[in-house]
Amino acid sequence: MRWKGIRFICNPMAAHDGSALPAAPFALDLTVRFAETDAMGVVHHSAYVIWMEAARVAWMEAAGLPYAEIAAGGHHFSVTGLQGEYRAPARFGEVVRVQVTVSQLRSRQISFAYVVTNAATGQLLMTGSTEHICVDLTGKMVRIPEAVVARFRGRKHTGLP
Repeated sequence: MRWKGIRFICNPMAAHDGSALPAAPFALDLTVRFAETDAMGVVHHSAYVIWMEAARVAWMEAAGLPYAEIAAGGHHFSVTGLQGEYRAPARFGEVVRVQVTVSQLRSRQISFAYVVTNAATGQLLMTGSTEHICVDLTGKMVRIPEAVVARFRGRKHTGLP
C-alpha cells in the first residue's frame, strides 16, 4: 500500500477485530547530523529509514511499551516491508519532525505510516510506511501477545509486568 501526502493521519485506522486504533500521530524531532548528509549536502536517503525506526521505538516507549520489554517477553517485530517517497531535501543542522501512526494492526502484523517534515517550516520531506510481523526468539511468526495489542490500542492490560 502506498501513502500519498498525510491523509492517513486524519483517518481512523482499522484493527484486526474492527475496533479503531488511535489516529493521532506521535512526533519525534531530530536534528540532522553532518554524518547523515551526502556529497550533495543533503540528507542521504538511508537516514530516513533510521529516523523512521527511531520514531517507531519512541512511539512504543510513549505508549508505555518499551521495545526492550517486548524483546524480554520473547518477541520481536521483524520488518517485512518498507516504502518511502522523498518530496524535498533536508540539510545538516535542520530539525526534522518524524510523525508515526499505527496504520494497521492484525493478529500477527502491525504497520506504521510516517510523515517527515521540516520542523521549522512544515515542508513535507518524505512519506513512508513499514510493515512488521511478530516473531518469537527463533524467528517463527507468532501472534502478537494480547497484552501488547492492548497497549498498541491505548488500553491498560494486566498481563504486562
